[in-house]
Amino acid sequence: MDSPPTLTRADATTPLGVPGYTFADLHDPERLASLYERFCEEVAAADAALWRDWDAHRAAPDALAGSPVALSNLLVAMAPHVSRFVTRLFQVGSRADALASATRDQDDLFRFKVDFVRRRALPLVKSGAHVASSAEDDAVVARLTAGMPHEDPELAIARAGCALLDAEASNLKSQIPTPEIESLKKWCAARLHDRAYRSWVIFRFPETLDYWRLVDVQRPDARLPEAMIGPDERLRRRDGFALTDARMKPRDVLSEIHYCVLCHERDKDSCSKGIHAKDGKVSVNPLGIELNGCPLDEKISEMHMLRKAGDAIGALAMVIAAFTGPGIAGALASAWQARRSRVAVKTPVAPTVAPAMAPFAPAEAVADIRSLTEARDLRARRDARGNRRSTALAS
Repeated sequence: MDSPPTLTRADATTPLGVPGYTFADLHDPERLASLYERFCEEVAAADAALWRDWDAHRAAPDALAGSPVALSNLLVAMAPHVSRFVTRLFQVGSRADALASATRDQDDLFRFKVDFVRRRALPLVKSGAHVASSAEDDAVVARLTAGMPHEDPELAIARAGCALLDAEASNLKSQIPTPEIESLKKWCAARLHDRAYRSWVIFRFPETLDYWRLVDVQRPDARLPEAMIGPDERLRRRDGFALTDARMKPRDVLSEIHYCVLCHERDKDSCSKGIHAKDGKVSVNPLGIELNGCPLDEKISEMHMLRKAGDAIGALAMVIAAFTGPGIAGALASAWQARRSRVAVKTPVAPTVAPAMAPFAPAEAVADIRSLTEARDLRARRDARGNRRSTALAS
């Protein structure tokens, strides 16, 4: 895949992707309000029914409080409009398309992981069973991946496996696994716990949780049992004050997203609502800790669904919506709150948007968003000091 084009520097006179607006308008509340109106008009013209529902939600945000599924569906339906508007606003269509394409290119990995590795290879190593692949199995796998790009062997294996699954599905008369499938199954099972393949997401599954041994440790000195160190294979040398964690790569992030069970369509969001027993009470784990959900009401499932489809900007908008509510409709459209009156922005949108937009927007766009927040915070601090002085004088 070709690299996205290099973004050029922008100044105050640089036009935005919406005709009639420049970067200077990002600092003008009146122009921001106008930009927000443009977004509203475009959504209304593109999908009148959606806009009627959204406008009603803005006017009475508590009306859907008892209908979480309806609210989730409304937010998910609005997200693509937000994404398209922001993409056009910052003129980053080619970069957004490249990210969406790169996301789709990984789909075979996660299909193979679920439909083949988890369902066919993983059962072979249950209860600690050891599986070894033969030289013949290795040769079959090498033949299956011949002709595929070898710079990404994990993806090559996944695509070969998906091709076998498709061939098997097309031959409904045959219920007997082919020799190629059997060889690939043993090849994968032999590498599920091989540390040489630890970075491969197709072999990464949750470990069995021992509540009485949550952290795997070694005790090097039997005479001093309280002296503990971590496993040798997990040792990371610290270089000064730099992070020892190499951070996740895009494929690792997608792996976590695909692992998430999308539950917003069934109102089963255990991340925010917690885990409940059949009698409705909050479940308690063996350590006596209640499994309550996160009180921030994050729209994790909705966000993951959008990002899984390649819409990173729409997913970002969902994050903002979770923390700000329907009053952020304008911010979702243009990445910041816009109001007709000259008042400070109510919600801390920019600190979230600025770093997340960095791969798409010119540095000046990110700086503009940050500056809006800094100005808002400065005004808020001045107002607070003024209120304290007024209170002191009155008393």
